[in-house]
Amino acid sequence: MKLFKNRGDIYIPKSDYKKSKEEMILKILLVFIVIFTVVFLILLNHKYNSTAQFFGDGEVTTTQIAVEEEELPKISGKTNFLIFETDDSQEIIHYIMLIQADRDTKAYKICSLSPETKIDNKSILEIYKSGGGASLQTKLTEYFGFEINYYAEFDNSSFVDFASKFGSMVCFSDEDIRFSGGGEDDKYTIHINEGEQNINGKELSNLLRYYCLEKKQYSLENELFLSALTQLFNEKNYEDCDSLFRLFIKSSTSNITVRDFENSKNALMIFCLKNTDITVYNTVGEYKSNVLTQQSVKNIKGYFSK
Repeated sequence: MKLFKNRGDIYIPKSDYKKSKEEMILKILLVFIVIFTVVFLILLNHKYNSTAQFFGDGEVTTTQIAVEEEELPKISGKTNFLIFETDDSQEIIHYIMLIQADRDTKAYKICSLSPETKIDNKSILEIYKSGGGASLQTKLTEYFGFEINYYAEFDNSSFVDFASKFGSMVCFSDEDIRFSGGGEDDKYTIHINEGEQNINGKELSNLLRYYCLEKKQYSLENELFLSALTQLFNEKNYEDCDSLFRLFIKSSTSNITVRDFENSKNALMIFCLKNTDITVYNTVGEYKSNVLTQQSVKNIKGYFSK
């Protein structure tokens, strides 16, 4: 029977039998839903620690990121490095640069220098020849007015062997480069196509040398080395950092000790695990007759002072 014929579709069953049948169907459906829910919850509890984990499986939530940040160690301070490469006879400096690991702002800072840079009428190369890397570290500390904590010098063969352990790296060139040069016992060739490509350790060394000595394009040299650093410090290399440090000690002459390395493990962890969030800066020296201008010295000091 239909009630309120002109006000909608409201029906009343014609018999108690039909009403009883409908109630039975509803009860069966309700029992099925209860049983299904219980089984689902049991399986869910077995596989996942929480419902949130189930719905967020495979995704990184804001809460998860916050927890990960809390679990990472806190680091602070700034450390300055002097890195350079010579020929195998240690008669020529191919390139030389200042690098800062800024743990306060999670950043790399870099400044390439000319090996012909004059300090008190002596070139960087002459200072190096008279006292080695330690003497050069001391002289540059005095000249710029900020502390250079560590130095590391590589000859060409050792740097290429060391860099090659990390495999190829991606670099970008805004031009095709075809160049051959160098002295009789120190020849090198660089063939780079325009655009993005993979280069090996030898090509990295030669390209840094080309930008420094031939083109004197210190900005491009900075960018190339910053790119290498960013790709070097990654999660995979952090897991193997002990053996890589032993290789570093074997490949270079440096005042970085095992204790220094152990004390820097937390910083290494941050820079490797968060490498895509690391900021990079570079400052370019301006020269006049192989002497840095006063403004350049001021700018470099501003970047690297602690």
